Amino acid sequence: MSDDITDKALANGQLELACRVGLIPEIDEALAEGADINCFGSSPLFIGIMANDQNVVEALVERGADVSTFSITATDKAEVVAALMALAPQRNDPAGAGDNKVDPKLVRAFDRMIRNKGLGEPIIKNRSAEYTAFAEGLKWIAAEDCHAVVAEFLDMVEFVRSEKGDAGMPEFLEENAARIKILSDRYANLDESPRDLLKDYLKEQKKLAG
Repeated sequence: MSDDITDKALANGQLELACRVGLIPEIDEALAEGADINCFGSSPLFIGIMANDQNVVEALVERGADVSTFSITATDKAEVVAALMALAPQRNDPAGAGDNKVDPKLVRAFDRMIRNKGLGEPIIKNRSAEYTAFAEGLKWIAAEDCHAVVAEFLDMVEFVRSEKGDAGMPEFLEENAARIKILSDRYANLDESPRDLLKDYLKEQKKLAG
């Protein structure tokens, strides 16, 4: 991976993180460092909307974010922002992204298990029920590449679970050992570090808390 691609990927990650925690100066800093305001399929704008953060949505629209994904017909910026915010979950909606929390211990523990013994280890350790929370945590800290690998693995898990239930997990892990190892190695060899991104996320959360 070239330095330019690596720098852009880091800037994109910082942009997503800034949108998650609602820090406009950091959004500008990430853009100045080469972040794509429409990276990952307009992910920054999705994050602002799902966090119900109008300041972030306004900032992204003002800086040229592409709103075509959302089928917005308005052209006036204020109307565009209003239409986008109409898509946001209500603040009292327990399913809203703004209520999501990152469990630092869970992120660290799962990341360590996967790197040391593979994606199947949390299931072997009877912690499969926590896998979804770990995957969501990866999204919140902007560990997009790691999340993509975990999501692919979880798609495999959910297919087996829907067919055979949890009782089918040992057989699944055995029969798919080669494919799981490929995914596990891909995760372990990514340049992205969830633990480093988690530190950045927690640091920004601390700033917000004052």
